[in-house]
Amino acid sequence: MQRGATRPNHPEALARVVVDPGESVSPLELRRAAMDLLARREHSLRELSTKLRKRFRGRQLDEETLERSLQQLTIDGLLSDARYAASRARQLTSRGYGPNRIREDLRQQGVETFVNSALDDACEASDDWFCHAAAVYRKKYQGAPIVGDFQSRQKEKAKRLRFLQYRGFSAELSRKLVSGDEGPDVPEE
Repeated sequence: MQRGATRPNHPEALARVVVDPGESVSPLELRRAAMDLLARREHSLRELSTKLRKRFRGRQLDEETLERSLQQLTIDGLLSDARYAASRARQLTSRGYGPNRIREDLRQQGVETFVNSALDDACEASDDWFCHAAAVYRKKYQGAPIVGDFQSRQKEKAKRLRFLQYRGFSAELSRKLVSGDEGPDVPEE
């Protein structure tokens, strides 16, 4: 390569490529953009569609071409809502979230048909969810007992219950964990 010449994939060279805003997006260009996004992480069909529309918003994007491209990616096995749901469920589980929160997140992402299988993959049995919730609870409160007068104990219990329920664990499981930390009753003076 000559001195001063730019490489074709170098950002400066790419910045010089001028695209006419009125030009329509080609299927090849659409597929490359989709594969760039899929190379980074799994995406749901809805999420990838939204990102591609956003990426090409200044140009003419034919909806039929977009749908065909997404359908072809699905046929080729590069785009899978089931795989995305399983990946997202594992990610949220590792961040300390429970089944209710994961279920809601997947519903919002438009992959609610794969929720049950994704949750099964994330935690094999309900005992696993209990162990997972216990680990999240221990990490936050480090085994500190709930002590004090009646009112302060009730306030602390409510705070801990809200924490676990916000994280997506059931009320029953949350009560079971929190009740194990209750200290002895202190008589009022």
